[in-house]
Formats: sequence, C-alpha cells, structure tokens
Amino acid sequence: MSPTLLKLIALFAAIFYYGALTTELWKKKCPVILSRILWGIGFALNTALVVNNYLLNGYVPFVSMYQVLTFLGMCFLPIWLLMRYARGGGWMAPYFMFAAGFVMTGLCFMDATSVWEFAPALQSPFFIPHVLVYMISYCMGAVAFIIAVLSYFKKGDDLKRYENGIYDCITIVFPFMTMGMFFGSIWANEIWGHFWSWDTKENFSLVTWSLYMLYLHFRRNAKLKKYARIFALIGFVGIIFTFLFANVFNTGSVHSYS
Repeated sequence: MSPTLLKLIALFAAIFYYGALTTELWKKKCPVILSRILWGIGFALNTALVVNNYLLNGYVPFVSMYQVLTFLGMCFLPIWLLMRYARGGGWMAPYFMFAAGFVMTGLCFMDATSVWEFAPALQSPFFIPHVLVYMISYCMGAVAFIIAVLSYFKKGDDLKRYENGIYDCITIVFPFMTMGMFFGSIWANEIWGHFWSWDTKENFSLVTWSLYMLYLHFRRNAKLKKYARIFALIGFVGIIFTFLFANVFNTGSVHSYS
C-alpha cells in the first residue's frame, strides 16, 4: 500500500472511532447499535493496518513506534468487551472510543511504510508476551487517566462510579505491567546477562509501576482514598515517558532499536 493510502486508512479509522464516540454520547437521539457499527468499522480498518504491518515486515509488528501504536489502537475494543461482560464496565465505552481515536489520529502523522530490521535482541520467545502485556496495561492506563480527569467534575453516585471505574482499570493495569517487567527481566538476562541495568526506559517503567502500586495502597486506606486518583493521573504521565522517551529522544537506551 502507498503511504497516502495507509494514512487515509488511519484517518478513516480515527473518524469512525470518533463517530462511534459521538453517537454513544447522543444515545437519546442515536441507537446504540449505530455506535457499535461505527466502532466495528474503525476497528476493522485498524486491524487492516496491523495486518499490513505484518505482511510488510514479515514478523509480529511490534518493533517500531508506528507498529506498536497501530496495535495499541486495536486493543481498546476487545478489552472494553472484556470489561463490559466481566466487570459491568459497559458505561466506559466512550472513553475507550476516544482513546482509540486519539491513537489513530497520531498515526496519520507517522511514517507508515518503513521496513524495520528485526534486531537480534528482539528475536526471543519473550518478545511477544512482553510487548502484548504492556500494551494491555497501557490501554487501561489511558482509560483510567481519562476517567480520573472526568471524575473531578462528578459528584455523588456518579463520582463513586467513576472512582470504581478507575479502580477496575488499574486492577488490570498493575498485574499486566508487573508481568511486562517480569518477562522483560528474564529476557534481559537471556540476551545481556543481567536482569536489570538501570537503563533509562527501565527506570521509567519502575517509576510508573510504583505509581500504580501507590494508587492501590491509597485506594485501600480510608484516610488516603480521596488522594488515590492523583496516582492514576501521574501514573499515565509515567506511561507516556516510559513508552515514548527512550524511543523519541536520543537517551542512549538499549531499548531503542530503530
């Protein structure tokens, strides 16, 4: 596919995600099924980009920032379905839609055609599970951040629902982030001979993990519970630094393969 076509697909995926968001917010005037159809079309376009990345590169598309963000955009719908049926989180749909649309909007400004070298350090059985569990945790961290921001404008029962929603998200963020660090440490020992190197990205990942741990501790303390949302906010800032810092800026991180 040409670069222009790939960017158009990403753009239309974002448009359909935002369209689903709009109709979801106007439930009184728009049938819910319309929102789901639009979300499904956006998801299908998103999936097409992931498949294209796989065919273009010949391996699981988790190497470049573009590839990972494309996959991240595809995560929101399946995880929302899990939240809906396992935790009664159907009301969170607009926030999953917005996050997916935001990610796909960013793809419109990135190089979609480069074939990235599958570096020897990445050729490990831990590569896929390490990235996959982190993508799940980042997805839920983004949604928790959106809900946490909006919770400051809620009162009464609505506030309680939003606070519970943040908790439901972070009880997924934390264990999956823990698994990501676990897989990463075993992988690091396999290729570099040590479990931890205090690398820039590793340091940010540890800080981010600690922030979500603090959220869970504050949430369980009656006196500190009202401050827990702060860690949902700054925890997502930690995700942004962990995910982007070593790759976008020249930090000398061993995690910068491109």
